[in-house]
Formats: sequence, C-alpha cells, structure tokens
Amino acid sequence: MHLSISTRPGLIGIQTTPGQLNMESRTVRLEIHQDHARLTIETRRPVLDIDQYPSRAQMGFKKTGDVAMEAAQLGRQKALEYIAAKTEEGNRLKAIEKGGNPIREISIDKAWPQKQRQGGFTPIVGPTFHATPGEVIITPPSVTNPIHIGYEAEYIPGELNIQYIAAKVEIYMRQYPEINIDVSI
Repeated sequence: MHLSISTRPGLIGIQTTPGQLNMESRTVRLEIHQDHARLTIETRRPVLDIDQYPSRAQMGFKKTGDVAMEAAQLGRQKALEYIAAKTEEGNRLKAIEKGGNPIREISIDKAWPQKQRQGGFTPIVGPTFHATPGEVIITPPSVTNPIHIGYEAEYIPGELNIQYIAAKVEIYMRQYPEINIDVSI
C-alpha cells in the first residue's frame, strides 16, 4: 500500500492603500491702502521798503512837483515878508509926529540889513524803512473719516482645506490550504 500525502500551504494576501492627507491653504492677508500725505505749503516772502527820498531831497535831489511847490511857498513867504516890512515902514512914517527920524532909521536898516545866521551843520534825514514780515502757511488736507486718518485696511481671513483619505489594509486568502491524502493498493 502506498500512501501519499500532499499539502498545499495556505497563503494570505495583504493589499495596502497608503493614506493621503492633502492640505491647501490660503494665507491670511491684510491689505492696507494709504493715501499719500499731502500738505499745502505757501510762503510769502518778506518785503522791505526803503524810502530814501527825504534824505536825497535834503541834498537837493527833489521831484519837479516838490521844487515847484517849495518855490511857490518861498515866493508867498517873501511876498508876505515884503508886505509886512512895507506895512511896518508905513506905520513908522505915519507916526512921524511922535518924534524921531523914521526916514533916517529906515534908510540905515535898508543899507545895512541884519542877516540871520544859520547853523553850520544840518543833520541829514535818514531813509525810512517799512518791513512786511514773511509768513509760511501750512494747510493740511481735510479729514473725512477721523477714525482712519489717511489709511484703509481690509482683513481677508485665511482658509485651510483638508482632504484625508484613510489608509486601507485588505487581507484576503490568496491560496487556501489543502491536504490531499492518496491511498493506493
């Protein structure tokens, strides 16, 4: 008798699918817009006016109108002095009966007139000054929103997308075990 035993082992199969983790993110953003700073600056220059006419007029450099006016005033003054002198002479001659010799006295006064002495040094009038100060005018822009002076900000939140696929492990029988027993006579 012949006995034959054959076996076939059992085999298992393992199939694995790895897990996946996909993440996409959008970063957080803060967008700020700021207007350029603007100032309006205006300047006015200082002005200095110097009038030298009074000192130049004293030295003889006068305007034609001023010379004519002074000549007219001097002529009027001399005419009034002449009238006053003639009136005084007439009054002296009118009072001839009071005594004295008014004709002789008037002749002596006319022959040797008394001159008035004028001072030797006449101070020169200095120029006149008039100053207008300069100024700087700074004008800031008008404020429309006092909470955010000059800037605007926008917050954009971030976003996170996660996709997760779990890992899989599948175990199956690739080959079932067998035992074969053969008996032959």
